Amino acid sequence: MGCLGMEKSELNEPKRRSQADKIGKHKYEVQRMNRIDGRLERIEQMQRIIFQGLSGYFKFDRPLIEKVCCESDMDLAVVAAIYESGSGILAKEIIPLLKGYRLEKHKILRIVNRVNRNSVDAFGRPLVEKRGKKWAFTNFGVEIWGKSKKDIESEAEDARSIESVGESEK
Repeated sequence: MGCLGMEKSELNEPKRRSQADKIGKHKYEVQRMNRIDGRLERIEQMQRIIFQGLSGYFKFDRPLIEKVCCESDMDLAVVAAIYESGSGILAKEIIPLLKGYRLEKHKILRIVNRVNRNSVDAFGRPLVEKRGKKWAFTNFGVEIWGKSKKDIESEAEDARSIESVGESEK
């Protein structure tokens, strides 16, 4: 029968326009990306809640923290310089340690704030804090990185001085 044999339902079915055709393809894609971003943010928020709630059970290791918090080699170099300082270091003292990166004081501040923001977003705790005018690792950072060489040496000197005081009293 061909074309003349079409059923009534096929003839009366109106053509439907897609949402992209109705509002425009660019606007549709922007709305779609916003929905996806919202979903992703909710997933990340749930992940942060889980990390913070179960933080006592998790043992974070250094490579994971470096991967999450440090976006570049420069970030890692600044964090390593702060770690090696032990009890704290001024921003202007970091500059000569990292000559290859051509850093300035305000860039170091931005790097530390970015690393801390990433750490707080992922784990709920900052990695580096400001003590007076110096930058130093928090307890969370020391747990992950361990004690620096300077801290170990200073503890050994303290132990020796305590032993010498104990022996002199005898």
